[in-house]
Formats: sequence, structure tokens, C-alpha cells
Amino acid sequence: MSNYSVSKKMGTAKHNKIRASFAVVFVLSLFLMANKPVVAQTLSLEQALQLAIQNDPLLKGNAHRKDRFNAEAEASSYWANPQVSASVQNLPTDGFAFDQEPMTQFKVGLKQQLPRGDENLYSQQKYQVMADQMLVQSQARKAWLKREVTLTWLDWVYATRRIGLLDKEKSLLTQLLDFTDSRYSQGVGAAAQQDILQVRLALLSLDDKYVQAYQQKNEARSALSKWFGAPLDDSVSAPLAQSTQDAIEVDAILNDSNLSLSSFLTVINSSEPFSILQHHPEAMLLQIQTQIEAQNVNIAREQTKSQWAFEASYGYRQDAQNGASRADIVSLGVQVDLPFFNKSRQDASIAAAASKMSASETDFRLKVNELAANAEVLKSRLSALSERKALYETALIGETQQLSEAELTAYTTDTGDISDVVNANLKKVQVQDDLLKIDIERARTLASLAYLYLPTLAHFSNKE
Repeated sequence: MSNYSVSKKMGTAKHNKIRASFAVVFVLSLFLMANKPVVAQTLSLEQALQLAIQNDPLLKGNAHRKDRFNAEAEASSYWANPQVSASVQNLPTDGFAFDQEPMTQFKVGLKQQLPRGDENLYSQQKYQVMADQMLVQSQARKAWLKREVTLTWLDWVYATRRIGLLDKEKSLLTQLLDFTDSRYSQGVGAAAQQDILQVRLALLSLDDKYVQAYQQKNEARSALSKWFGAPLDDSVSAPLAQSTQDAIEVDAILNDSNLSLSSFLTVINSSEPFSILQHHPEAMLLQIQTQIEAQNVNIAREQTKSQWAFEASYGYRQDAQNGASRADIVSLGVQVDLPFFNKSRQDASIAAAASKMSASETDFRLKVNELAANAEVLKSRLSALSERKALYETALIGETQQLSEAELTAYTTDTGDISDVVNANLKKVQVQDDLLKIDIERARTLASLAYLYLPTLAHFSNKE
């Protein structure tokens, strides 16, 4: 046997040993990454929503504003305070004697001014409507708050889970770099220096992805803290997926309704948005504002009516110095203003109030159109995302899994290359990342649809 044959067999045996040991390490590392324990305290979406609502200053302020308007409504129902007057009249200056002149008297009077028409009634109704407006405004705030917190929480979850996928990708690239470097240094196979440089370049590009993912994670985490009134504790983390098939938490989006996800989708697909969304809190706020402006029109019209005041007085006169008796005096009177000389100004005030009411009605229609158009866009987006999700879950995930297993089998039987094994697993991680993006975007779309439809459905439930 020649020295060349001996060295060739030794090289082949060394190469097979490297292949076998690397295959064991590769499979073991994948198993460890898939079963990485989670020990940190997690913040679920339901917990985040509860904290945000409990700590929202605007909701607490609306409660105080509602109490204020109720108090204003009660106060506006009362008449103006009566006026009491007391005076000494016709006192002579040549002696200041109270019994010298018959016209001298001590007079006490009472005057009561009446409201102008039904101004008090309309003012009371106006403040009652404004108090009701605070309830609807709180409903709108809660719905908006849930949407914004959900979107921020989803950004946080996406960045956190993407970092986990980047960890898998980094582990795979590191293993590929070690294997390629080992083959190149030992002169085994066709490994070249440019192969090592390509893997290193991929690792450098991965570092940039890490920076972006951590930046997005930290920004989302900081954004969440503004809803809670305090920064999140360092021990709190976003929920991590225990497997690649774990879905994004969406049940909490519908936790205030008795609808399942399938029932909710049926409702939004069967309803006509331009009709049902007239009862959305944002639209109802403009309807209530129209009612307020209608009361302002009524109040402006009452300004064209006369305002009356009644007064009564009692005058005490002392008997004369010669003992003659003097009768006391009672006076009754009425006062009325004449709002007929500024008719042009009053007509202008009424026209301005009526125009403001009409503008509010227009704003209501524009808001309904805007909400309905958003609903149509979101429904179309959700349909496309659901199709893509089904494609990934029924086809792409399984195909990449089979490709990964086939490449690993080929490598262990000495008919494949380790680079093909790693690239197949990198493709698998990329598909998982794409599916995660779809799940997050689908959850964001559901949150926006829930913002539009759940408050409206709750309105109809309360009416029943």
C-alpha cells in the first residue's frame, strides 16, 4: 500500500469524524434552543390593559367632570337670588328729625328677578347632556386606550420574540463558521477563505439586526410605561413563545365581550359598517355635541324674550311731632326689559348657534364615513393576512422542516454538506420570522377592528 493511499484514508477518517461530531453538536444545540426555559416574570396583554385603565388620569378626570356638569345642571335650575334693600328716604336736612316731614320713612324692599323665558330649563338640559357626554367620552377613551396599549404591547412582543429567532440564527451561523474554519485549516474538502469571509459577513449583518431588534424592544417597553404612570420593572419581560407554533395572545383583545374570535369575525363580516358605526363612541360624541349645540340655539332664542322682575317694599313712617298718626306705606312694582332694540344682534347670535349645530352634524357624518372606511380597509387586510398565515402554517413551515431534516439526513449519510444543513435551518428560521410578522400584524389588525366594533356592539347590548 502506498503512502498516498494511507494518507488519503487517514484524511477521510478525520473528515468523517468531524462530520459525525458536528452532527451531534448541531442536533443537540437545536434541541437546547427549542427548550430554553423562561424564568422572568412576564406581562400579559390582559394585565397590561388592566394596568393602563386603572392608571389613566383622563378617565379619573372625566369622572370629576361628570360630577361638575351634574352640579352645574342642578345649579342652573334655580332662580337668581332675591335682592333685599333698606333705606331711609326723604330725611330733612334742616334737623334730620325722623318725625318732622310726612314723607320721611324707613323703607325695606324685596326684589326677585325671573329667568328670561325658559333659559334655565335649557341650561339645565345642556349640562345634563354634557354630563352624559363624559360617560361616552370615557367609553371612547377606554376603547382607544386598549387599542394603543395593545399595539405597543405587540411591538414589544415582536421585538422580544425576534431576538429569540436571531439567537437561533446566530447559533447556526456560528456553527457554520466553526465548521468552515475547521475544514479550511485542516485542508479538508473544498473549503476556501471566501467561505469563511461570507459567514463572518453574515454574522456582522446579524449584529445590525440585533441592534434594531433591541432598539425596538426598548422603545416599546418605554412606550408601555407611559400608560402605567411608572417605568416597568427590569424583571418584567414580554411573553416568549414556547414553540414556533405558539400564537400571539389575541383573546385579551376580546376579553370585554362574550365573543370568541370566530364569532367576532362573523359579526364584522356580516355587518354594514356605515350603519353600525354610527353608534361608535367617537361618532356618538359628535352626536351629543350636536345636542349641546341645539340647547345653545334654544338659549340664544330665549334671549329675544323679555326678562321680568317683581319687587315689593314696606315704608315705615313715624307719627308727627304734634301727635298726628301717619300710615305706613306698601309699594308693589314690576320691571321688564325690552329686547327689541338689539334685534339684529340677537338674530346674529341665533344664526351663529344654528350654524355651529349644523357643522357638528356634518362632523358626525364625516366621522362615520372615516370609521367605516377604516373598517373596510382593516377587514381586507385581515383577510389577506389570514390567507398568508394559513399558507405558512399548512405549507411553508412543514416544507422547511422537511428540508431541514432531509439535509441533516443527507449529511449524516455522507451524501450532503454541512453548509446545506445550516442554510436549510436558516431558511427555517427565516420562515418562522415571516410567520411571526404575519401573526403580529394580524393581531394589530384585530386590535384595530376591536376598537371599531366592540364599543358599538356593547352599545346595542346595553340597549337590550
